[in-house]
Amino acid sequence: MGSPDGGSTGTGSGTDYAAPREDDYEDPPPTRRDRLKAWGPLLVPLVVFGGIAVFVFASIAGMMKTKHAPDYSAASCAPNDPHKVLVEVNTGATGKAIGDALFNAGVVRSTQAFIDAAGHNQASRDISTGTYRVCPKISAATAITELLNSANLSPDSLVEVRPGDYSWETLKTLVKKRDWDKDDLQQLVDTNQIGLPPWSKSADDHWTVEGMLEPGRYTLTSSDTPQGVLTSMVKARVDELTKLGLTSKASTLHCAPARQCTPEEALTIASLAEAEVTKADPDGREVSEAVQNRLSRGDFLGVDATTKYWLSLQAGKRIGVTAREVSDPTDPYATGGHKGLPPTPVSIPSNQMIAAVLTPATERWYYWCASGAGTKFFKESEKTQFEQTCLSH
Repeated sequence: MGSPDGGSTGTGSGTDYAAPREDDYEDPPPTRRDRLKAWGPLLVPLVVFGGIAVFVFASIAGMMKTKHAPDYSAASCAPNDPHKVLVEVNTGATGKAIGDALFNAGVVRSTQAFIDAAGHNQASRDISTGTYRVCPKISAATAITELLNSANLSPDSLVEVRPGDYSWETLKTLVKKRDWDKDDLQQLVDTNQIGLPPWSKSADDHWTVEGMLEPGRYTLTSSDTPQGVLTSMVKARVDELTKLGLTSKASTLHCAPARQCTPEEALTIASLAEAEVTKADPDGREVSEAVQNRLSRGDFLGVDATTKYWLSLQAGKRIGVTAREVSDPTDPYATGGHKGLPPTPVSIPSNQMIAAVLTPATERWYYWCASGAGTKFFKESEKTQFEQTCLSH
């Protein structure tokens, strides 16, 4: 939140992340979902804001059918059944491959029974990749129903990237869920083996993935690699940024007294807005204008979200910050101690917030503070009112 002298307003915001999340960022229950379909890439989001579901399940039509294939009769599977087994559906799996996986796990009585049931159920094409928990010894038709239920996906098979998250949190989650080496993931970023665009670099010219992972819900299988997973997340983001016209529209924003913004800087402003307000429109547009006005005048931003990002990264978990830390000149992300933007984005902004930042308000906003009643904005001439409203408690 902005302040006239670079200090923290201490008022909080709708997306204030002072405390660590439970169990260090365990994924929450999914809120929106698109099922993957069968002919897709290694990894695709089940939910990407504004995205399109992609087929990942290979066609079952035309499979040879056998009459009276051995089948179990059980037509239900209790959600809390303690005997559930794990069944993995790999990317691009055919009906036979899925049937074999179910048979080997003891779920269906024969592979052919699953092929037959799938041939009579077009919804089977909507089975997504991932590892499922299903009951043993159920009918093939019931097995299809269970695989179509995303609630049966194993938690280790899901990674959710949310607006407001830090990209390093996603890397940490991948390390935890897939037992990958964190240094290997960081090396992929540092050497840009994941498709980052040329402009996705920090202020000191290092590749950065911060802000470059597309929000969404992703499924994983044992065949996925760190490079494949991160490449898919980055590609999904780049595709959305292209649709938003980030590169061209960034040049219409102002990031210094006599300089326009780079795409990376525009994304950084969006990340500030994501951390500071709860509504993309109009709050995101108004924060965008206020930030640009301060940058154009060479003023301090004094945003505590930037310091919070850096200190949380050092601690490996989200922590709160003090006004003194926001103004610490030894902290490269302390925008109360350094003029200009922080070296990198400081959160993963939603596409809605990015779009808002690229079309800033024109009301001459300069200060803002957030509270339970929403975000309040003030003009440069309203400094006294801003201080009385936002800094007096």
